[in-house]
Amino acid sequence: MIPKRIIQTGKVFPQSLRIKAMVSNLRLLNPDFEYVFFDDPAVETFIDTEFPQYRAVFDGFKFAIQRFDFFRYLVVYRFGGFYFDLDVLLAHSLSPLLEYESVFSFEGLTFSRYLRDRYNIDWEIGNYAFGAAAGHPFLLAVIENCIRAQADPDWAKPMLRDVPPLSKEEFFVLYTTGPGMVTRTLAEQAELGKTVKVLFPEDVCDLRSWNHFGEFGVHMMDATWRLNKGRLRRRLAGYLEIRRLRRLMEENRALGRTRKHNYLGNAEGKSESPRAGNSTIPLVSILIPAHNAENWIAETLRSAISQTWPNTEIIVVDDGSIDRTGEIARSFEEDGVRVFRQPNQGAAAARNTAYSLCHGDYIQWLDADDLLAPEKISKQMELVQGEDGKLTALSSEYGTFMYRTDRSQFNPSALWCCLTPVEWLIRKMGQNLYMQTATWLISRELSEAAGPWDSSLFCDDDGEYFCRVLMASDGVRFCPGARVYYRSFGFDSMSYVSNSPKKLEAHWRSMKLHIRYLRLMEDSDRVNTACLRYLRNWLICYYPEWSEIVKEVQQIAAELGEPLGTPTLSWKYSWMQKTFGWRVAKTAQRRLRRLRWLTEKRWERVLLALSRQPNLKDGWL
Repeated sequence: MIPKRIIQTGKVFPQSLRIKAMVSNLRLLNPDFEYVFFDDPAVETFIDTEFPQYRAVFDGFKFAIQRFDFFRYLVVYRFGGFYFDLDVLLAHSLSPLLEYESVFSFEGLTFSRYLRDRYNIDWEIGNYAFGAAAGHPFLLAVIENCIRAQADPDWAKPMLRDVPPLSKEEFFVLYTTGPGMVTRTLAEQAELGKTVKVLFPEDVCDLRSWNHFGEFGVHMMDATWRLNKGRLRRRLAGYLEIRRLRRLMEENRALGRTRKHNYLGNAEGKSESPRAGNSTIPLVSILIPAHNAENWIAETLRSAISQTWPNTEIIVVDDGSIDRTGEIARSFEEDGVRVFRQPNQGAAAARNTAYSLCHGDYIQWLDADDLLAPEKISKQMELVQGEDGKLTALSSEYGTFMYRTDRSQFNPSALWCCLTPVEWLIRKMGQNLYMQTATWLISRELSEAAGPWDSSLFCDDDGEYFCRVLMASDGVRFCPGARVYYRSFGFDSMSYVSNSPKKLEAHWRSMKLHIRYLRLMEDSDRVNTACLRYLRNWLICYYPEWSEIVKEVQQIAAELGEPLGTPTLSWKYSWMQKTFGWRVAKTAQRRLRRLRWLTEKRWERVLLALSRQPNLKDGWL
């Protein structure tokens, strides 16, 4: 259900009499609703406190209206409720809409041939008025597409292909963060779209019914965001738009005057979410992002299917694999595995997609090459049965292996115990300890409080995400005996910090967020010491090639109270550095590490062959 909350935003609280009247009318019609107004400083504060991982994305939009489009999706995703532009005039109370999970307004018939030709949709939904429950997965998909449109300029090009040059900039906004983008998300995410109620008018070909929030209100179209083109260009663009509109109306009248959306509802129009297994037992969603994992996905799925917890669902998101990953995963559909495919967007985006499709009370993340011990989830769930543990992050043991789980090495670390969030992060960062994604089991409430994965991070996205999970949690509860088998392939692993500029820059951004999150939780000497050790441990990765990052590291270290000196290599390579320079020494270090890894890998394969066990590729676990 949508909470009783109305959210609006503007540079300052409304000053004009016209806008004041519309805001007053909105509040008078809904006296029992909480009203929240965000001016520009409040928007900035919201981004910094609720979604700091999106600060760079927010600042990176070309136009101010794109930033505030992005904000409206984030704020409703975070708190739930209804968002309205200031120039929306309501006619009725919003109470009848509270029963829906998500409700969107009708914008009008679309100019986009891409939407019509590819998705058979000739209409658009508006973002001037909409409502949703907090954490609604459709809004998460909208947020992801905003980020994608910014990161990948080619993504919006099909939508813009038939737009006249004079209107290109305005439609660029509409198709990257506005109604066109929201409608495209609705079309692409068919399953999620079934939870969205669209308020269609009786006659979509009647221009007077466009920009209506059903029978509840109308968008007065003050259009203060419209880009300033100059008077002549504006008039010419308007003339061309009228001509396009006439052609559009002629084409669409032949299709009839009514439209409908495939909304999944019961007889009363309320949406229902499917649940797996016994609904009286908490449902655990096992979410698996996969990219070119044909060698391992079968074993990973068998380990998920073999869980002894009686109520699970398994979702695989094939992130644009070019091998047999999707085919192999679909062969497990008879076992209840649900498989979805999307264009290659990265592990974090695939995880967000998986989360948007799940219905679990608890979330188990699992990479496509790792394995869960059969009782892993059961042991962790037993810890919170009968307790109010919704905000407790459950962790477990993990061991590394290559091909044979019986050769896994479970080496206890300082993180294998119950800790406060601050203490856990201090130990991780100060002692340079590893955090394994699949060890965590977290509630839906905790996941939604943490927010989505940052899809702009191509490296250490899991470290950054679970920092936010810990910030939102009331502590870490360690479960002895619950085990994860982490397939450590070093140079082949998605999580490996390679020397590609893209990944190294992402890793540095994640490091800065780690430090920021920890210092927000506690500002103390022990925190500063842990952050300094964290910087010192990783400085060698960037020195000396990445001078800008090294400079930033030194600046942050100085702020923490202890400038860092020049990093040093171990004795095996320090003589090379002194004799031949940093470049030769670091190249030798990387190549020798790779040689050692290749030797270990070949030895493991020999042991596998000698053990008379079938190859893991053939399905052994």
